[in-house]
Amino acid sequence: MPCLISMTGFGRAEGASELGSFVMEIKSINHRFLELHINLPRDLAALELPLTRIVREKLTRGKVDVFVRWNPSPDLQPRTEFNQSILQHYNLETCRIAKELGRENETVSLEYLLGLPGTTENQSVSIDQTALLALASETLLRALDVITAERRREGEALDAEIRNRLTQLENLRVAVEARREEVIAIYRDRLRKKAAEWAQMANIQLDPGRLEAEVLLFADRSDVTEELVRLQAHIAAFYAALDGANSEAQGKSLEFLTQELLREANTLASKSRDTSITTSVLGMKNEIEKIREQILNVE
Repeated sequence: MPCLISMTGFGRAEGASELGSFVMEIKSINHRFLELHINLPRDLAALELPLTRIVREKLTRGKVDVFVRWNPSPDLQPRTEFNQSILQHYNLETCRIAKELGRENETVSLEYLLGLPGTTENQSVSIDQTALLALASETLLRALDVITAERRREGEALDAEIRNRLTQLENLRVAVEARREEVIAIYRDRLRKKAAEWAQMANIQLDPGRLEAEVLLFADRSDVTEELVRLQAHIAAFYAALDGANSEAQGKSLEFLTQELLREANTLASKSRDTSITTSVLGMKNEIEKIREQILNVE
């Protein structure tokens, strides 16, 4: 059965070849859209765009941070070469100046000479960019597999929790439905007793038709049949969405259904004329709020 996917997770993978080694870590938390940040070493900035495309193909929502560490092979490390002619020139000149200043006994350290401009030069080694991208892509895909598996495991827990809340919500809806007719009967009896007391005190005779009209008016104002039917339909739609949870951005459609559930619960609360029904409706709103909290983590 399809299962929800959480937006929270962590994935890590390592990849190595004759070029060197990559370590990639991916962290994600919930977010309304996909907010992606890839943290690359400065000398690998050219890989950002292709790596971004790979992540976007796998993840659709969440605040995602990708951390990339790159250790090139020793054979590809930049080499430092020394310009001996410039070093000799600096050495001769410093000796000459020291003699002119009468300080020929003083010597200039090699470290000082090496710090002068032009004495050293870093020779970079050419790297096969195609092979480097292939290694980076392979490592990233394996890290994405790890985080996807973790997000699915988290999604299974979310799915179970939401289904449990929906069961409680349906039980409360049934309780309200069962109480609905009883509330009207209780109101009718209460109104008759009050009317009988008023009629006795005023020494008048009440019109039974008028009394029944008041009962019908109360029943019409407090009728929640339509809200209960819509609530049942939204719960069924919620289950259907959970069972088809392999579609993209499933969380957005579930967020919409949660809003619809809350709307019906609020309407029920406004029409409630009974303490028992009010208590059940408050329980509904609590369950819906718990569902909403879980939905915020669904991709």
